[in-house]
Amino acid sequence: MHTFLRVIYRIDARADGPAHARRIVARELAAIVTPRTLEALELMVSELVTNAVKYGATDPSDTVMLDLRVNDGVRCTVIDRGPGFAERDLAAGDAAEGAADAGGWGLKVVGWLADRWGVTRAREGTCVWFETQG
Repeated sequence: MHTFLRVIYRIDARADGPAHARRIVARELAAIVTPRTLEALELMVSELVTNAVKYGATDPSDTVMLDLRVNDGVRCTVIDRGPGFAERDLAAGDAAEGAADAGGWGLKVVGWLADRWGVTRAREGTCVWFETQG
């Protein structure tokens, strides 16, 4: 049996946002993926939401969008209203390097655990996504 799922949540851009995102991932994906994969997904989502809250929230009432899709693997996208990354880092594929230089390891962790990941811009703001086949 093949599983298809797509859920979208808006999470308040507050300090408890990453924990809320982890609970969402656990609730939505626990019956679909292995425990090891679930643990990695929770960690990656937590890192992305942490970054979105820390760097992307421009107003106390802001929210972060979490988009989870399951189809031949899992794709997660986190969207915030922040300015994103420097164009030179995006063009060179160095967003993780720039983030690590700024004091964070979140994107490095995502890069280590995900099969693919990236950063795009949309009218809503900055979109950071990852995919995994687990």
